[in-house]
Amino acid sequence: MEVVGTSALIPITSADSSQVGQARRRAISLANALEFGEIRVGELSIIVTEAARNIAAHAGDGSLILSPWVLGERAGIDVLAIDQGPGIRDIDLACVDGFSTAGTAGQGLGAISRLAGKVQIYSIPNAGTILFARVFRESKGSGEDVEDLAIGAVSIPLPGETLCGDAWSASYVPGRSIYLVADGLGHGTFAAEAAQEAVRVFNQTAKRTPEFILKEIHSALSKTRGAAVSIAEILHDDRVLNYAGAGNISAVIYCAGKTKSVVSMNGTVGHSVAKFQQFSYPWESNSMLLMHSDGVATRWNLDQYAGLASRHQAVIAALLYRDFNRRRDDATILVTRK
Repeated sequence: MEVVGTSALIPITSADSSQVGQARRRAISLANALEFGEIRVGELSIIVTEAARNIAAHAGDGSLILSPWVLGERAGIDVLAIDQGPGIRDIDLACVDGFSTAGTAGQGLGAISRLAGKVQIYSIPNAGTILFARVFRESKGSGEDVEDLAIGAVSIPLPGETLCGDAWSASYVPGRSIYLVADGLGHGTFAAEAAQEAVRVFNQTAKRTPEFILKEIHSALSKTRGAAVSIAEILHDDRVLNYAGAGNISAVIYCAGKTKSVVSMNGTVGHSVAKFQQFSYPWESNSMLLMHSDGVATRWNLDQYAGLASRHQAVIAALLYRDFNRRRDDATILVTRK
């Protein structure tokens, strides 16, 4: 089983009501590509509309991120509304139908909670809000298994570009998870080609070790401009994380308030890598892995945000993107506990 996804970023401001419609149309297009049913497309439209309107009404401006994903025969879209507005002082009260601080009908968060498969809100007074809604292709009332995934990711192109030069993927089998983050050299079309080629090879070889996969990707990327590539394998029964990477993908294991950076070798995959080497690290049941491209600054600290480390992986990824993206390159963040 493989997870793949790229993200769409739609700015939302109170000064331009057309952005809400733009977000809704983009969501419908993504849903149709993932073969959502008609009813589920309608429910997704409501979720996206309400999330965008909330940004405009309460924060003034922010962004909506739409992150599609596929896991085997399952699929979904993560809706992430991010802002740096006044925040929500009482989240439980804000989710009650009829409550509003902006003169609206006060039904937005309640509707989102009813229709999405997974919803979480992280908000700090005077420091903004992250709203996360995972919309599975199967409706809540379909009777299908919509168990949540222990992963969250955003992958956003450089402003002005239509293609993202970063990419990520993941594969799961019982007792084992393996993840890839790739950052094509530069940005735009040729960077995207390199990153997608890394994903293609990864998906074909995901049963092998990180070092083996990295070498295969290195060979395949010789015809591209190259990329930074990192691969992390978690063997849950052995409680170990194996890692192989080259280039400036950052990866950190977070556990019980402590962070451990993992080693990536120097070089550009596809052209010149100093050495291929796999490293192993302890992996406890309460560990979390964070991987990101150099479009995200490395100075972040989860403990600076009260309670953030216990929140959903997608909330963490969205917040790190909001506060630490460099805005001069593609930016990808992957967070997982599995």
